[in-house]
Amino acid sequence: MRVDVHHHAIFPRYTARLAEIGVLAQPGIPLPAWTPADSLAMMDRLGIDLAVLSVGSPGFFWGDQALATDLCRETNDALRETVAARPDRFRAFVAVPLPDVDDALAELDRVAAADAFVGVGLLTNYAGRYLGDPAFDPVLAALDARGAVVHVHPQLPQHYPAAEITLRPSLIEYVFDSTRALVNLMLHGVPDRYPGISWVFSHCGGTAPYLAGRLAIAEHLPELAAVGPAGVYGNLRRFSYDFALASTPFSLGALRQLVGDGQLLVGSDFPFVDETTVAGVLTEAAEVLGAPAFDAVARDNPLRLFPRLKA
Repeated sequence: MRVDVHHHAIFPRYTARLAEIGVLAQPGIPLPAWTPADSLAMMDRLGIDLAVLSVGSPGFFWGDQALATDLCRETNDALRETVAARPDRFRAFVAVPLPDVDDALAELDRVAAADAFVGVGLLTNYAGRYLGDPAFDPVLAALDARGAVVHVHPQLPQHYPAAEITLRPSLIEYVFDSTRALVNLMLHGVPDRYPGISWVFSHCGGTAPYLAGRLAIAEHLPELAAVGPAGVYGNLRRFSYDFALASTPFSLGALRQLVGDGQLLVGSDFPFVDETTVAGVLTEAAEVLGAPAFDAVARDNPLRLFPRLKA
């Protein structure tokens, strides 16, 4: 059995409502077309048995909280219907209408217990506030009480050098933003304060494996005091990571040396990443990990992380 924990659902209603306000997947890049049948065909050809669906970037909030909350409700209902149609092949992460904490808590109460959902999907930042920001503590407390699995997907930062670097920003900004969110969680002591949350970071945690040693050397600095006795290395080993678009020996290999095989998960990033590229990522990951370890990453790790999948 292979489980893909980073797999996107892009519903027509979501795309249409974003088009009404001029929002694209990222600047100059439209959202890809998608149907559940597209995912099932790709999964069958690449040997993926089950995909955990999420929306990911560009998310739901562009200054209008009422729209964000409405979009999340529509999306979660569509996710639930999609899973109900093929419960043998799909599960989903709950979409949460942050930055409004009350609306986020209400949506968790409304749908998180449904069988379709095996966890919650969060973005790295909401209107420039990163995960770990004390404003989001009530949501983290609720997730901790639920023993939730939280998949963190990168988002574009509010400010990036769009005029200076002529490259679609997702290629570098997404991994930087994953790093910002991951580090901010540690800087606010979130792993110790909310130990019931199981965190999954996309794309091998961005640049965190490379920066781990640099941060560990600086643990004596006052701003790192809240990292706690486990230290930077210990905290990074508490998290799980999917290897979507990060299967090289230089990314997956580095992360593997830091956290071991037990914290690794399969991620495709389909349909933002095309099937041919996903196939190459899976092949490369199998070469980097070796066949027995790859099988454990694809099957054993998600079954251990997501108790609901065992049923």
